[in-house]
Amino acid sequence: MKQLTSGIFFGNTDQTIELDGLIITNTEYTHEFVDWHYHDNAYFTFLIAGKVSEINKKDHHKCVPGTLLFHNCQEPHYNVKPKGYTRGMHLELSAKWLLEFAGKNMAEGSLEVINPLIKSLFHQILISTKNPDDTTPLSLHALALNVVDRLSSNTNYHRYKQPPEWVDKINQILHDTSNQSHSLESLSGTIGIHPVHLSRYFPKYFGCNLGAYIRSIRLCRAAAELNAGKKSAIQIAFECGFYDQAHLIRCFKEEFQFTPHQYQRYLK
Repeated sequence: MKQLTSGIFFGNTDQTIELDGLIITNTEYTHEFVDWHYHDNAYFTFLIAGKVSEINKKDHHKCVPGTLLFHNCQEPHYNVKPKGYTRGMHLELSAKWLLEFAGKNMAEGSLEVINPLIKSLFHQILISTKNPDDTTPLSLHALALNVVDRLSSNTNYHRYKQPPEWVDKINQILHDTSNQSHSLESLSGTIGIHPVHLSRYFPKYFGCNLGAYIRSIRLCRAAAELNAGKKSAIQIAFECGFYDQAHLIRCFKEEFQFTPHQYQRYLK
């Protein structure tokens, strides 16, 4: 089984940023099949364009633009890619960086990260790598620490405590219907709890209030569609649940400090 060292991925890597054990790479995947292998470092894969499947001993992840995967160090897996252009960004976290800056180890195994708050951080990391200046290292360290903290709190909570049944239920509902309008009463009725209970305890399990969580899901889906470059901003706004293109632009700029057009331009 092939072992890959820091900053090495299968394909054409055209950008590498190394910051004291934090390694960010941007790679065009050119191999239609990559046999079993593992990486020295824990890392995230954030798919920017195209499609690729990643298979490990337990899971089969079918990745599209916006998919975010986490892999602990030395976790074996293989990849299958259909024909066509496919690109991904990787955030590697060396053991030294994790202990020195985060003071922790990451969760074992591999998993798909669906939390839109974490995905939003990866869009911000991507933007930072495309518009670097002397403040970029500070920004990337802060963003990476935020990623680790959020992922660790999520995985540790689910590992040691059993969340209420409504937590997974409402998470599924919000991701499946993020382009639809919801009321506190309708959501609480669907999952069978009191509206006050839902409003009060939602931030405990999701890291933000209900409205902010839905907005993050919509923005991350819009950013993924912008990465794919196959739809107009008007179509993306409608399909992702925004009132119109102006609403998408305003919310997008508040979240990422860039308009959708600027975001696409920086990624080219």
